[in-house]
Amino acid sequence: MDEYAAVGIGSIQPNTHSFVVKVWLNDHAQRSGRAAWRGRITHVPSGQCRYFTKTADAGDFITAYLRQLGAKPTLWSRALRWVRG
Repeated sequence: MDEYAAVGIGSIQPNTHSFVVKVWLNDHAQRSGRAAWRGRITHVPSGQCRYFTKTADAGDFITAYLRQLGAKPTLWSRALRWVRG
């Protein structure tokens, strides 16, 4: 049995949110010699996603869902600092 079957991936856990973050180097940036990262973050339960060029935008996307759980800024500020780099 894989780990997803063990936790019941098909069921929604009411007090959790899962996100998938994908980042890549922009091809145009490689040719110009300047690094330009792009990314996409997806909220797994809803399927909503946002593309971003700054990690702070990904943090803002996550923050909206954390607020729905009643999180206060002091509870998630460390996570946002990590995302923002």
